[in-house]
Amino acid sequence: MNEPAPRPDEQLNTLFALARARRPDTSAAEFAFETRLMARLRARHETGSVWAIVSWRMIPFLAACVVALFFWQSEVSTEATDAVGIAGLNNPVAADLWSN
Repeated sequence: MNEPAPRPDEQLNTLFALARARRPDTSAAEFAFETRLMARLRARHETGSVWAIVSWRMIPFLAACVVALFFWQSEVSTEATDAVGIAGLNNPVAADLWSN
């Protein structure tokens, strides 16, 4: 549609050389960069919601709860398997019906 006209290689090389030769003045951006960066990070951190802060701090506690629930569930599962085995010994017909 709106394709630019192709430039000859020499003209393009001249434009690249001019762009490399012209160095922008970055001294204003470098002045107190760390201070401005830390101020911006603090302002961004302080605007977070209370729920976000609390949820991040609760991660270790919730991870411990998940691990405890895993071990508790495995213990309950073992006990249930033992109960099925005992029920099968006392009443083999019921155990056959249950496993179908």
